[in-house]
Amino acid sequence: MSKKDRNPRVLQIEPPEHRFNYLIAPNGDWLASADGSTMHLQGYVDDQAIWNIDDGGFCHVATGLKLEATLTEIGRRCQLRLSGTDVAADGTTGDASDFIIGQGPEKLPSQYLKSLRQDGYVSLACILSAEIVDGLQMVGCVEEYEGNKPGKDHPIAMDASVLQATIEPVSLWLTQQYMQHCDIRLGHPPSVTSLPPDDGKREVTGWHTDYPYLQGTGDRIGASGNLVLGMQCNTCVSDFKVENGATMFKLGSHVEEAGPNTEWGVTNNTVMPGHRKKHGLPYSGEEATVIEAPAGSMVLYDARTWHCAGLNQTNRRRGAMIQAFVPGYIMPFMDTSAAFKAFLESDVINDVTERQLLELEKLMLFEINGPRGQHAITTDSDLTRRVRARGTSQELNY
Repeated sequence: MSKKDRNPRVLQIEPPEHRFNYLIAPNGDWLASADGSTMHLQGYVDDQAIWNIDDGGFCHVATGLKLEATLTEIGRRCQLRLSGTDVAADGTTGDASDFIIGQGPEKLPSQYLKSLRQDGYVSLACILSAEIVDGLQMVGCVEEYEGNKPGKDHPIAMDASVLQATIEPVSLWLTQQYMQHCDIRLGHPPSVTSLPPDDGKREVTGWHTDYPYLQGTGDRIGASGNLVLGMQCNTCVSDFKVENGATMFKLGSHVEEAGPNTEWGVTNNTVMPGHRKKHGLPYSGEEATVIEAPAGSMVLYDARTWHCAGLNQTNRRRGAMIQAFVPGYIMPFMDTSAAFKAFLESDVINDVTERQLLELEKLMLFEINGPRGQHAITTDSDLTRRVRARGTSQELNY
């Protein structure tokens, strides 16, 4: 592709001027209200769990219910009172309990969901706290940590920020609602990657769809049909800019019932040695859109959406955390059990709540439920050697 064709549209996501809040119970659940007069705890975040700082206390955004609070500073613990009565740890009135004031989203979850269903993608601007972003940058060795050597452990076992980003509650709720399936799993272990500066020679990732579809990189499942089998979440660990290779999308392509145009340069071809020298870079013209977003933002999109990594034309690495979500009945692209087990054996587990551990386990631990009870699904070293020895040349044709 010639240089003159590299003019994608740019969609710029600005940092929010205002964000809502969570009130998090000691067990990690969220304080919520359905009727504007009573409260309860719930293990997910929808509109019922969104609060706003108001007049020295908190106001429930959906219903207008007001609470008094001992303080309203983000990240601090406070005690709450409803109509002069203390709020207990289970969300009812009773013995006073401490609630953590959490940073919430810019918009109501229902507003994000409307956009996601309409467009096939949604941007959650600066949904992660600065502390989580810093932890991800450390794990990924980007920004001020760029000179560090990458760790050898699974990222999920290196720092609590990886878990916190993985189970960010609004993105999980949106994924469940969009796929119309409450039992969702990770398609591969959480990881933090970095895109190096382009040297003008190396082969690049071309246009493709994500797991489990993988058109352009394996063509596993056709893109047709209304059933959503995959969602992707790109977390901006660095600021995403055109200059540093922010992801390009063909927005709306999730409904086209077809994989990326081979003329655009699909990954199956662009990664082959000599392809760039002979054919140039993948398409990046006006039909492509780059979403620029600040670090800490998340871009959720239907896995059938055509997309392609950009070209990093800076002298710094660009960090990202890429996650694939699938319904529980789809096997993962990569084994997640080993990473989850490493997390359980790490010191990071001491820094998480009961709710966070439960959410991570649901995402990373696949199970068989049968007559002999429940069994975790994992890899087997002996059978793995057998599969590798068999090779693709001996696969059966049907």
